[in-house]
Amino acid sequence: MNKPVLQHHIESAKWVGPDDPGSSESGLVHCTRMPPEASREQPVPVVVMLHGWGGGESVMWIFKKTVPAGVAAITPRAPITVDEGQFIWFTYAGEKLRPAPDTFEQALTKLHRFLTSLPRLYPVDLSRLVLIGFSQGAAIGNAYAIKFPGSLVGIASLAGAIPHLPDLNFQTGSLTGLAVFIAHGIRDEILPLSVAHHSREIYADLGATVTYGEYSTAHKMNPQAMKDLKIWLNNVFSK
Repeated sequence: MNKPVLQHHIESAKWVGPDDPGSSESGLVHCTRMPPEASREQPVPVVVMLHGWGGGESVMWIFKKTVPAGVAAITPRAPITVDEGQFIWFTYAGEKLRPAPDTFEQALTKLHRFLTSLPRLYPVDLSRLVLIGFSQGAAIGNAYAIKFPGSLVGIASLAGAIPHLPDLNFQTGSLTGLAVFIAHGIRDEILPLSVAHHSREIYADLGATVTYGEYSTAHKMNPQAMKDLKIWLNNVFSK
């Protein structure tokens, strides 16, 4: 059933597997962690964390410590299986920044269904939604933010990029008010630093408020990046 091994720091998380009604309703297997004060009468903000290539719903819990108290954390499993316990959001059309349009569009549709189902399943406030994506998860998160302007209050792109897709609407000013956090390793061997520069330029042109950081690491986040992400999240949810 590909049940994840939940580490000690997320032992209070709930796994919503393929046989769970929540998985059927949302369309994706996922893990959730709700603040104790969350209720239907007082829904809480929510962070949805999107894993990269070959990951699963448990791998992004390393970022749970950056999520402020009183904020729900949810991690979906990508829809395409590539190996036992390994999942992806989409395939590529020959290069890392050019997704295969059919699988990418299907991933966006599934992610949209998942996100919009959350208030029916959990006491969360979708008007205070932040996405955190790593690598391929950042690519799908960035595309979602651009395709559905106004749907997020924040997007964190970690070691990610804005993919090359002809139908994304890059309309100047369309993301005014959106908080964006971009973090990239200067020694990233998977996605060069230049893609982070490109993402920063696009988001700035779209009117977003961009917090940008380069870190002395490869295709991952180091402790300083985690600290900066935590500060950014606290600022986003304090407004």
